[in-house]
Amino acid sequence: MSPRRRTVVTVVVLIVIVAAAAAVGVWRVLGDAPEEVSLAGAVEVAEQAQAEAEAEPATPDTGSDARQGDDAAQDAEDSSETGDAGDGDTGDGAADATGGDSGTDDDTASDGVAMATAELDGTWAVDAETGEFTLEDATGSFAGFRVDEELARIGAFTAVGRTGDVSGTLVIAEESVTSVEIEVDLTTLRTDDSRRDGAVQRALGTSQHPTATFSLSEELHIEGAVELGESISLMASGDLTVNGITQPVTIDIEAQLVGSLIAVVGSVEITFADFDVAVPQVPIVLSAEDHGIMEFQLLFRRS
Repeated sequence: MSPRRRTVVTVVVLIVIVAAAAAVGVWRVLGDAPEEVSLAGAVEVAEQAQAEAEAEPATPDTGSDARQGDDAAQDAEDSSETGDAGDGDTGDGAADATGGDSGTDDDTASDGVAMATAELDGTWAVDAETGEFTLEDATGSFAGFRVDEELARIGAFTAVGRTGDVSGTLVIAEESVTSVEIEVDLTTLRTDDSRRDGAVQRALGTSQHPTATFSLSEELHIEGAVELGESISLMASGDLTVNGITQPVTIDIEAQLVGSLIAVVGSVEITFADFDVAVPQVPIVLSAEDHGIMEFQLLFRRS
């Protein structure tokens, strides 16, 4: 092969390699962004966790079973002695009592929803064990953001950042959420591109203010009974602290009771300048909105 021909072949190969690399880069950038939070997704995770918990075999309490057997034998002996001493009227009374108990059971079943609502009272903590966390498939508790960008040679794209390092509690008393305290570790916030991660950390000032917090400022009144499998929508007003700056916000939230878990999702639009956060600058990003969506998916378990 002549030197000229070898040169032409080499150039062609290099073009193919560069094109392939560019294609991979475009695919990586244009890969589908993680979906927005949804109550249906959170409920699905909670239901799966509930099913797995119910499927676990209970540890037999041999000592308890033995005590129950002894108690049953004693009850039988007492009943026998009572029967010998009584007459037919006593039997009729027992039958009447049984009928009365049956009616009570029916009433209890019909009031089960109200009883479940009352049982919500107490402190619930963010469940960090249920589900798993990855940027693309976050199935447990997490918080993050969504920001629209314009990328060089690519066009419009939605940048998503998330972290699973969320903790906190909510308190329910007399059909009202009286307190919510949430803390998010922003130092573990990750996006779909490591080049963006450093810019986000600098913009949020995580070296000095590593956490973001939310504190409920007004009680949330739960109207009526909270039924299993029924969602509720609320507006949560509180104080959001990011980059050491606190601002009042009102967050749209949806919640649903799923067995022993409460699934909560929510989102709110925030303006970066309100928290002294500069729009992150990355070479590939031509421009980015000066506002974004803060979103979260939280599972709460009674503490």
